[in-house]
Amino acid sequence: MRREPISPFVIQLYEWFEHPREFTLVMDYPEPCESLLDSINRQPWNDWFSRVIMIQAVRAVQHCIHRDVFHNDIHALNFLLNKDTIDLKLIDFGCGQLFSSEGYESNIYRVVPEYCPPEVFTEPRFHAVPANVWSPGVLLYVMSNTCLPFLNRTEITQAKVTFQNPNLSK
Repeated sequence: MRREPISPFVIQLYEWFEHPREFTLVMDYPEPCESLLDSINRQPWNDWFSRVIMIQAVRAVQHCIHRDVFHNDIHALNFLLNKDTIDLKLIDFGCGQLFSSEGYESNIYRVVPEYCPPEVFTEPRFHAVPANVWSPGVLLYVMSNTCLPFLNRTEITQAKVTFQNPNLSK
């Protein structure tokens, strides 16, 4: 992720130090910032603002894909939003993995369940690119409706979307 070109939409790791029982990471920190979830919960968003944020989120995910990195934990808490510039940065690669053409075992999926793609519940393996499409889709729904589209496994596998915000544009 550190090789050129660097993405402005992904948090940067400048340096890291290995100690006997821990690591020290020196990372970028946009100031002033808040989590994307805090921003969504703080104020209602219009379509224009959601579109600007979503474009940046998709570019962050695309950058990871082009670097053969599966972030594996895309959700509103894992983005920082600079409140002054409206710049978005993807953070927290703790669940990240290198891309695997064989996919990943569904029984060890360990991230936010509400952003989980349906194939994790219905198939023995899931793949990074479809998961990287599903999770940002859930994120867009959250930005537009200020609530989650699905609350449990059954709702996720049925994937019936009902929009809660009557003011969404067509």
